[in-house]
Amino acid sequence: MQTLAIRLVTILSLSAVLFGCGDQGPRMDLEVNVTMNGKVVQHAKVIADGKEMGETGEDGQFNATTNRIPGKQMVIEVTADVPGVEVKPWKNEFTVKLPNTGEVLKYVFDVDLQSSPYVAFTVQEKGVPVADASVKVGNNEVGKTDDKGEFFYKYQATKKPLSFAVSKPGYSEWQKSAMPEPGKKFDVALFKRVAVNIEAVKDEYGQGVGIAGIEISVDGKRVGKTDASGVLVYSYEGEPGKKVRVTYNAPGYLPAAWTVNVPLDGETPVRHYFYPMHPKPIQVAMFRFAGNTPGTDLKDVLVQTQTALRNQLFKHSVFHAVPAESLEGDMKKEGLTVAKMSSKGWLGTRLQQMVDMIVVGSVAQDERGYYIEAKFHSASGKLIFSQLIRASGSSDINSASKEIVENVIERFPFEGTVVAMKDDRYEINLGEGYAISRGTEFIVTPQPGKDAAPGGARLLVKKVGDNSSFAELGDTKSGEKVVVGDRVVRHYQHVGEAGSSDKSREFVTLQVKGGVGKGATALPGVNVYLNNDWVGTTGNNGRVEVTLRTGKNYNLMLYRHGYQQIAEKLRIEKSGEAKDYMMVANTALFKVESTPSNARIYVDGEEFGRTPLSGKAVGLGFHSVRLSVGENYRDWEEVVEFDKKVEDRTGARKIVLYKDYMKLGEAAEAKGDIDGAMAAYAATVKGHPDYSSAHHRLAQLYLDEKDNYDAAIREFENVLSLPENEQLLNKQYAIAYTNLGHAYYDKGNETMAGDRNAAAQYYAKAVQNLKVAKQNMRFFPTDEYDEAVHDTYFYLALSYQKLYMITKRSGMLNEANLAWRDYFDFFPASLEGDPAFQKHRETAKKFWDQIKNL
Repeated sequence: MQTLAIRLVTILSLSAVLFGCGDQGPRMDLEVNVTMNGKVVQHAKVIADGKEMGETGEDGQFNATTNRIPGKQMVIEVTADVPGVEVKPWKNEFTVKLPNTGEVLKYVFDVDLQSSPYVAFTVQEKGVPVADASVKVGNNEVGKTDDKGEFFYKYQATKKPLSFAVSKPGYSEWQKSAMPEPGKKFDVALFKRVAVNIEAVKDEYGQGVGIAGIEISVDGKRVGKTDASGVLVYSYEGEPGKKVRVTYNAPGYLPAAWTVNVPLDGETPVRHYFYPMHPKPIQVAMFRFAGNTPGTDLKDVLVQTQTALRNQLFKHSVFHAVPAESLEGDMKKEGLTVAKMSSKGWLGTRLQQMVDMIVVGSVAQDERGYYIEAKFHSASGKLIFSQLIRASGSSDINSASKEIVENVIERFPFEGTVVAMKDDRYEINLGEGYAISRGTEFIVTPQPGKDAAPGGARLLVKKVGDNSSFAELGDTKSGEKVVVGDRVVRHYQHVGEAGSSDKSREFVTLQVKGGVGKGATALPGVNVYLNNDWVGTTGNNGRVEVTLRTGKNYNLMLYRHGYQQIAEKLRIEKSGEAKDYMMVANTALFKVESTPSNARIYVDGEEFGRTPLSGKAVGLGFHSVRLSVGENYRDWEEVVEFDKKVEDRTGARKIVLYKDYMKLGEAAEAKGDIDGAMAAYAATVKGHPDYSSAHHRLAQLYLDEKDNYDAAIREFENVLSLPENEQLLNKQYAIAYTNLGHAYYDKGNETMAGDRNAAAQYYAKAVQNLKVAKQNMRFFPTDEYDEAVHDTYFYLALSYQKLYMITKRSGMLNEANLAWRDYFDFFPASLEGDPAFQKHRETAKKFWDQIKNL
């Protein structure tokens, strides 16, 4: 604190009387003694009424004689310039006293200057100042650099070194531990981080699919694992083009490890293909089958057919069932319909990791019975396999379904990998479970980047084991080679197709149009069957070439859902002949009303009209229908099966659009009106399409904005009590378990001081819910994925550690250590450098340090 002693000393003088001194006023002596931190201060400037009078000497004292008019205010200031120290100016204001006759005034000021020593940071990137860089001392941010890249940190005296850190998102981090000294300057060089995607990929039915969990090291240092998309985003410091050694560790794949030296430039990904030593089951979703005969009620037949096919298909371990019902929420969020998935696929969406293939089916009826078609589409939308069977009646559907599946197993183009070379034979990782038998032919698909031999090499199986088969090269062209890691596709010789040694090829060109008369257009997607064997599909031009034998009779079937099938005998006498066909569309009349009215109608994403709609033709089958009225109403969207002559959504069946409480709540949040947002979310009642979303958001606001843990827990549990959420049929609510676990953890902290036993129960509930979340992280919403993964691991580890602190059980200690290891192992790369999550990471390190060596 500043101290001031003013002593007035009366000195007898022979000077003239007061007013004899003129306008300058009587004489006044001034003495200023300046110290700082107990030491005298030399060269401190003394300023009187804004004018510098002089500086203190070696003894820290300043003396001067001046004249001042009594009764006037006088301001004395003291400043000092001390290197490495910020000195606060001293100032005092007083009224000059009227002296007695013969008295000389003397004012003495003892000034103890306040001061703060500082260290300076100058932050640059390649000589360019870096503004807004965060400066931390210990775990606390103390400020940010200015436009010149400078920051001055004022510190308190200490006998221990301080830990300094400088960081900025998108840049490297600088750290140093040092004793602070007044004026010490730290020249900090930051480097821009260059983010590069390191990808691990496998080939599935002609498409590259990411592999999760592949461990990546850079220059011998482990940097993380690939995520659900097969990608690890690695940030490195320095010039673009820096060369590093990237190593993939991929147990269970070929190769098991792979290393490459590459220059990283942030634009070209580092990518490598791997092949499984043992193929995993194909994840298949079977969607509802649709009727393809207008005016005919096929509902019971469709259910029977789908059930029979499902039971038969999933008896085989090579296929694994993915419940189609559980996908509907994710499909809607990704804007996918069955029609879109079976044409354009679902690569690049979160469904890619859940579903390898989908099966869509169609049933048509004629006077002779039923036609049943099942089509297998890969993630790219490509039609991999199709099968059509006739059933004479409902009693034959089970046997027809069994025949379809038997044909699938016998003819499906299963893919595998050449995993070894033994005794001049190639070992393929497909064995008996894939219906591989002696004589099975495989076509070799070279690894990406490898030059393919013209025509492709063929392997013929000579021996079959339980888990693999052994093959030799068949008829080959000169120069064809097969190496370990090559992909192979099982080849089935279709009806009319020449053998691999037959150089001749006979074919017919089929041209198919859809519509009536002059309005008919080329019809793509028509499946062609010869003797019930799928031999091709028309392209965008409505044409397809089909291999067959001239002079031989075939049963031809042209089938595309939404059109009347064509069945006839086919025989050609000359190779290259062309045949033209016209398929008639099967349609239903769509009538629809809505409340409110004048809603826009969209069918499969295309605008279709406005309500009320008196009637408009729609092709038979499943179509995505959306009604939108705008304003504060939520869109209505549903997959509708058009299987009758008239699909009537009028009168009692008219469509009701609900108020969009999510939109209202989000708008209130954007304005900072949290209470208004909570009121909007709370207004949704059960039965509203947004009930789960609204109350989940309401719970988050209770947790994050109101610190009302009881209300947050109540709302989260309310959402998860709905059967479709509790059973994770709506996969997006897997994240609700993370949030509920977080709320229980905070409730435990709130309770800890007053009731440790109750706190332990809350921590245990946190663990219970976070473990469920951890098991279902693949279902976390894409836009929240990294943050949700972080929170799941973070609060799980904290909850285990708090339980250990209360119970002192060794099991809890072990669980806590494992949980912290997972937290650091799986810390999302995208969150590195984010100040909020970096603070969490530092907190995590402190907690783990407390227990890791116990």
